[in-house]
Amino acid sequence: MLKNLNLLAAVGIIISGSVPVAAQNIPQDLLAVDKQRIMKDCVPAFGEAVCEALSDCTVKEFEKRLDMETYLNLTMQLSRNEVDANNRQLLDTIARYCTAELERTGIISNNAS
Repeated sequence: MLKNLNLLAAVGIIISGSVPVAAQNIPQDLLAVDKQRIMKDCVPAFGEAVCEALSDCTVKEFEKRLDMETYLNLTMQLSRNEVDANNRQLLDTIARYCTAELERTGIISNNAS
């Protein structure tokens, strides 16, 4: 359980530190760049398999949840390291969702300690 809480915290940090991507309006090459950023920050701590699944989930959730205006706003806030309460909640929700998905699929164990 403690390991999963650490992963959840790390996911939040990784997402916060990366430039998020948005729905249909964002070119695929930017999605690929975002995935690479997540992988770069994640792999040293959690390994390739976990981070591949995490980055896939995160990018899909950004695509589903963000439009271009939201993406630009979040990107600006992240670049200044000044994420407002709404965007913090969005990032935390996606981190929790993706961590739960990794547990559900057995990529991480929900009873790890």
